[in-house]
Formats: sequence, structure tokens, C-alpha cells
Amino acid sequence: MTRIARAMIVFGALGLSACTGLDAVSRNAPYETLPDTLPAAPAGYQTVAYPGAFPEADLPPAPERAASATLDYRIGRVTFVSPEGLAVSEANLYYPVADIVWRGDPLGDRPAQVGAIFREAVKRARPHVHGSRTVDVEITLRRFHSVTEKTRYTVGGVHSIDFDLILRDPATGRAMGGVGRTIKADLDAYGGKRAMAADAQGLTMKERIIRHLQTVFTAELTHPDGFIAAQKALDRAIDQI
Repeated sequence: MTRIARAMIVFGALGLSACTGLDAVSRNAPYETLPDTLPAAPAGYQTVAYPGAFPEADLPPAPERAASATLDYRIGRVTFVSPEGLAVSEANLYYPVADIVWRGDPLGDRPAQVGAIFREAVKRARPHVHGSRTVDVEITLRRFHSVTEKTRYTVGGVHSIDFDLILRDPATGRAMGGVGRTIKADLDAYGGKRAMAADAQGLTMKERIIRHLQTVFTAELTHPDGFIAAQKALDRAIDQI
């Protein structure tokens, strides 16, 4: 073997060794981590032209139904029940494991705050439910998992909302049709700059959820099919955690 050939083999081996070493360093480098606490939105934040301006109502379009498919109800008394066994979390994690996670009100009685949201939503739905038969509305909370500060100021997520709805005859107390129904009323949760821009326009996550639930209750009390939610793959994945 000539000296030139031996030199080419040596240089090739050195080059391969160098590439392998760089690759090992790259694989072993730690991922960038987020700080435990994130700064709040800056004071006096002013929104600028944001792609896809928020509609005034910010509500999903109602599914098309036949004009004759309308229930004949009007709303009577409203009862909200939050079972004692529901777990509440105040942990500022990306996804705390709990039944109730809420940050849209000051620190306090979270089940009571969630109940106030449901009552306001039914109140706003009342003018749109104007049939001739009065029914009492009974709501039993199953899950109200909104987003934490850490999630809201970064990636956003889903307001996961599940509850049982029973319509009762005011005279007898019996459930209409003999049973109630469990409703899944999830809503996309804004994150990062989009969340702050929505806040600047008055669309706080509390306001968005109230408007969304208003749509849900209006549909449940006026149409036989009730509220039809568009399930997304992300919703299903989160529910399995």
C-alpha cells in the first residue's frame, strides 16, 4: 500500500471519529426547560392587529336543523350541584390531575365560582328559550378542568367541561323523559399572545366559557338533538390522561 493511500485511510478514520463525537454531544445535551414561574402579562398591554380577529360572540356556529325540530320549553328554577368528592387543584402545573381547575376568578371557593358561571350561562340562555312548558333545570358538575397560569401564558389547551343535565317537571319533580343526559362541553383554551389579545378585547376565559355554555344550554332546551360538540383528537387524548 502506498503512503498516499495509507494517509487517506487515516484522515478518513479521524473524520468519522469527529462526526461520532459531535453526535454524542448533541444527543446528550439537556433540553431547554421553562422556569417554574412565568411573568404575568405586562401592565397596560395593548393589542395590535392580530391575525384572525376575535368575533364579538366568539361562539361556534350552530349546527343546521330542521325548522320544525324545536322543543317547547321555558326555563324555571335552576339548581347547580357540585358533588363533595370532586378534587380541586391550585397547582400551577401544565396539567394538574384534578376534577376542578379554575383560574378565572380570585383565589376562593372554586366550586361556588364554577356554579356562578353555570348560573350566568343559563340566565343568558333564558331569553332564547321561550316555549310554553316550564321546566326546572338541574345541573350536576362532573368536571371543570380549565387551564392554569403556566398553560395559559404558553401553549394554551382545552377547557374540559362535563356535567349532567336533568330537566324536571316543576309540579312533580320527575325528570322529563325519565332520565337526564351527560353533556361534554369542551372549549379550546387560548394560550400565549392570543390569550392576552383576547383579554384586551374583553374576551377573558371566563367570558368565553359563559358564552359557550349559553350556546350549550340554548341548544339543549330548544332542539331534540341537544348540543353537538365537534370532538377533536386533542380533546380525546387529554381525557385519557
